[in-house]
This record gives sequence, structure tokens and C-alpha cells, in this order.
Amino acid sequence: MICASLYFDFFIRISSSIFEKILLPQTPKFRGDYRFDEGDRSEIGVPQGLSISNILSMLYLEGFDHYFAQKYRYFRYVDDILLVVGEEQAVGIHDEIARHMRTELRLKTHDLDPNQPDKTAITPVKIGTEYLGYHISSDGLRIRERSYKKMFRAIVGCLRALKGTARVEQVLWRLNLIITGCRVEERSVGWVFFFRQSTDVGQFHRMDAFVRKQLTLYGLKDQISIVKRFAKAYHETRFNRDNTNYIPDFDNFSLADMMKAIHLVKGISLEKLGSMDRSDVEELYWKMVKREVAKLERETVDFLTYGS
Repeated sequence: MICASLYFDFFIRISSSIFEKILLPQTPKFRGDYRFDEGDRSEIGVPQGLSISNILSMLYLEGFDHYFAQKYRYFRYVDDILLVVGEEQAVGIHDEIARHMRTELRLKTHDLDPNQPDKTAITPVKIGTEYLGYHISSDGLRIRERSYKKMFRAIVGCLRALKGTARVEQVLWRLNLIITGCRVEERSVGWVFFFRQSTDVGQFHRMDAFVRKQLTLYGLKDQISIVKRFAKAYHETRFNRDNTNYIPDFDNFSLADMMKAIHLVKGISLEKLGSMDRSDVEELYWKMVKREVAKLERETVDFLTYGS
């Protein structure tokens, strides 16, 4: 068996005229002229980063997905495609998909190039391929090497703040957040949540050993017991997600929990927080949480990118 992974430039290549033919039959009739002025109209491309962009990709490629999913073991996420096919079929199927994209959707896949395996590649299942931050092979799922190394760098970066003015309590709170992720606004956020499908538990244990080593180097060996563990967070997100107390659920913090978190992160005394109105404490808490979660989300996205 062969893994064929294809990458194509979707957002900058999508054809407006084809999209209209796909979308208009599914759209209610509107009165008046809903079309763009010709001066504002672009024949190709849609804005990237908008919340609707991924929905546009689903609509544009719905027929394409249905067609190829019926024929092959086919998977797609936005502009990344993965197929598992017989070795003798691989090149022909790649050419079929590339031709269909070019003629029916005016999209272009990256050419097969052994010097750019991150883009489009054909590899034996035993060797595997990278897809959505994972390395997928017949041996199972594991975190791809580059994402894994970025996690180690994130740990080092968090602890490096101790060389400046950051307080130990503040840094350890942020380190725990990196390790466990969190629930916030009914969303699961964090690195372990994304990689909970990994079957290589050893990767999480090795990160725990690295954290312990780093804490010892910073003279914080006595703090190891209060720092959470990747392996435990992995187990909880995979097998006990709905009932775990190990991962913070910021939506359900009590007032006392909010005050403790503010005290650890911002250094405001519990006595001062206790003298404040509840609404003021809650406002301070949510500003802090949203800032910390936004940083965590940026780091999580960075783990999935193709950079080194």
C-alpha cells in the first residue's frame, strides 16, 4: 500500500465563476442585485483567515470530495489531501486528481517532487507520511518530528522567562497550561487535545522527562510535584475527556478559583482581590484567561505548520 499526499493552493486559486455555479443553486433567491460591483470583483481567490473560509472550501470541493471518496480511501482537510492506495495505482490516481482539479475546479496541485516531500509525495505505508501534524504509517499515529521539537522549544521558552522578571508561580501556571491545555468558552484548546489520537505514548513520557530535567536545571526540583504531566493529560483527553478534573475548565471556575489564578499569574494579593466586587474580579479574570488562551492557540497552530 502507498500513501499519496497532495497539497494545493486553494484560497488563492479558487475560481469565482465556478464557485457561483456551485453555490447559487443552494442559495435562496434574493431580491435586487446581490452581486459585487465589477470594480470590486476578483476572478480568483478568497480571503484567508476568515471564519467562513473553511466553509467556502467545503462547498467548493463538496462534489470533488464525494466523487473521490467513493472511489478511493480518500481524506481531505482544507488544502491537504491524503489517499491510501495500491502501489501500482498511486501515480495514476495522483494524475487523475490533478487533472480533475485543473479542468473542473481550476485548481493546481503541487507537482510530485522528491525535493519537496512536504507538498506532494508518494511513500510506502510502512515508511508513512506527514498529515495534519501527525506522522501516519502502518505502525500507527505519532506526532511528527518537527511538531514534537517545537513542543520542546515551547517548554524551554516558557521557563526562560525565569531569567527575567517573571515570578516562579506565574511561569509554572503557564507551563501547566501548555502541558494540559484547557476548556474555555465550550472549546478544547491546546497541543495535547490536538494530538490525543497519537498511539505513541512514549513521546509524552519523554516530554515529561524533559520538563523534569529543565526544572532541575532552573533549581526548581522541589516544584516538580506540582507541575502537571503530558502523559497524564494525554490519558485524560483521550479516555476521560468529559469527566476529568486534571485539565482546567475556565468556564466553570468558582470565584475562589478565579482569584487564585489571578494571584498566580498577575501577582495581585488574595486580600486585595477579596476586597473587590465580584464583577471586577470576573472581568479581570476573563481578560487574563483570553490573553493566555490566545497565546496558547497561536503556539498550537505553530506546531502544525511546515516550518522547522
